[in-house]
Amino acid sequence: MTPTLLLPILITSNTSIESIEIRAAKDLLHTNNFNHTKANVVSSNKVTTANNTIADWLTKIPSFSLNGQGGLYQSYSVRGLSRWRVKTSINNIPVLTDRRAGNSASFIDPSLIDTASVIAGPTSMLYGSGAIAGVVSIESASFQAPTIKLSVTNSDNARSILAANGDDKTSFAFAHRLADEGQAANKETLYSAYEQSSAGFTNKTKISDKYTIQTRWLGSLSKDVQKSSAEDFLKKHSIYPEDIHSLTDISLVSDSWVLNIFDHYQNWDSTVTRVGKRENLTSYQSHTIGSSFYKEDKYLSAPIRYGFDWVSRVGVKINDKEKSYSSDSLHEKTLIDGSYHNFGSFIQGAFAVNEIEFNAGTRVDAIQLNNLKDSRTEQFLSGNISAKYDFNNQHSSLISVGNAFRFPTLTELYFNGVTPRGVTLGNQNLKTESSTSYEFAHSIKFNEVEFKGVYFKTRLYNYIERVSLNENTRSYINLDKAEISGVELSAAYMFDKNIKSTLSYSTQAGENEDGNTLNDISPTKMSFVTEFNLDNFQFITDIYYRGKHLEVGPAESTLASMISANINTRWFINEEFEVSMGVTNLLNKLYRTTADEDAPFANERRIKLNVSWHRF
Repeated sequence: MTPTLLLPILITSNTSIESIEIRAAKDLLHTNNFNHTKANVVSSNKVTTANNTIADWLTKIPSFSLNGQGGLYQSYSVRGLSRWRVKTSINNIPVLTDRRAGNSASFIDPSLIDTASVIAGPTSMLYGSGAIAGVVSIESASFQAPTIKLSVTNSDNARSILAANGDDKTSFAFAHRLADEGQAANKETLYSAYEQSSAGFTNKTKISDKYTIQTRWLGSLSKDVQKSSAEDFLKKHSIYPEDIHSLTDISLVSDSWVLNIFDHYQNWDSTVTRVGKRENLTSYQSHTIGSSFYKEDKYLSAPIRYGFDWVSRVGVKINDKEKSYSSDSLHEKTLIDGSYHNFGSFIQGAFAVNEIEFNAGTRVDAIQLNNLKDSRTEQFLSGNISAKYDFNNQHSSLISVGNAFRFPTLTELYFNGVTPRGVTLGNQNLKTESSTSYEFAHSIKFNEVEFKGVYFKTRLYNYIERVSLNENTRSYINLDKAEISGVELSAAYMFDKNIKSTLSYSTQAGENEDGNTLNDISPTKMSFVTEFNLDNFQFITDIYYRGKHLEVGPAESTLASMISANINTRWFINEEFEVSMGVTNLLNKLYRTTADEDAPFANERRIKLNVSWHRF
């Protein structure tokens, strides 16, 4: 996997990168040399939802949807693909975990986050295994003066505090938040309580005119995080009693290359209680370590980039303790004791033929996976090519083709234990997933109007599907072939410098070779967002429509159509004080969060009040 740290370098057309911030999520907006596909970026001041999770930030992006069950660790999908098919990174560190629902980044308080972005489409050429759907990239915030933020929310009685300070070189912050159980619009209790402490540190030092070193650290401790579900809490409930994460990345940047090393330590527990029967405590821990080297150069006057990266998960241990209430017995066993190693190298170039811009690149990966006495190795060659043509200043078209892959995880292969959904059995015979994706996009810019339309199709081979063996047992199988296609549209209109509206629409369809609908295909959705900036006020309205979802996968339930709305207003009292108020689910609608068979209802109407002080 190539961490997103490598991408900011591409902002320039020459080899000088000295003055560029190491902030991939922002710089991706200006990456024109090698990436025709732009990232959709959301900054912290544009969020209109309850802002509990990173998934909340990104729901307005056409290719992005919520997925799985609810609660703090809400998972997500990109273009109908979810779980380990979406690569997630925080500060260029790949987030690799053992959660069956996918790699949630919600163990970090959103108040410590500056931007979150989505690159949709196959990106294995840069990111290696797991980037079939695309990449969700998160960048932490830095603070250059004393800052205090307080917030409270009704309904679930959520409250949070942030204290931070810093200057041009160093920044540090601490955040704490907690919430009680929430309620749906019908007053049904939503078991989504949690408590979480997070901290962040950044130091950026210019060693010389040519070299800059940056060190970033994020840490978190979460306690008693309830897994919100449609199941009867009085019969079975799930909770994460403790969840510890520590992420460190160190980057050395010269005028033509970048060297990055990183570490992600995680140690967390999951408890599943079947009231009156038994309790299972499953403990997870691992270290994700790695490094990457990236260089930009020129060959025959054409820009090229090349590099290598290494990612390893070591000390991956999953243990289960089962306590029976009927016999008062205790059984312990080791489910996984393994490691994962991925070495990759890539090269990519940009060139033009008759005013058509081409980007082409290839990558080779070697993967080794070990668990107890079993071992697996595999190599994979991936690549992509895209062509962009500007008809004039207003019309531009893009065609791209790429392939990607995903090596089965330790959990899919070897885990045989109890999860919040029931018993999960691994399948050691799983094959590596692969995909070939096609995309056609056309954009129009005319005066104050900007329009973009995208059609995509992804063909999947050896698609790994989770299946039910009985009411309480699940496992994984390979489907020979599957296909997902969809359309994404967006239109933005700038009425004047103070008012902007954006309308977005997306629809998807996905089937296996027998014509059966795949899990995780998103319902048709539409979002209409308007932003008003008037003197010392900012006002954002977000109207959201989700169509009927009747064609569902084997682990899903149908959804009725619904319309919802959010609003957020900010009042800049003076240069130091700001007050904001947001209302989520303004119409107090009762609806399921996703099509997942265990998905809970959405929270009732919630009002969130924020007060922040920032000294200049």
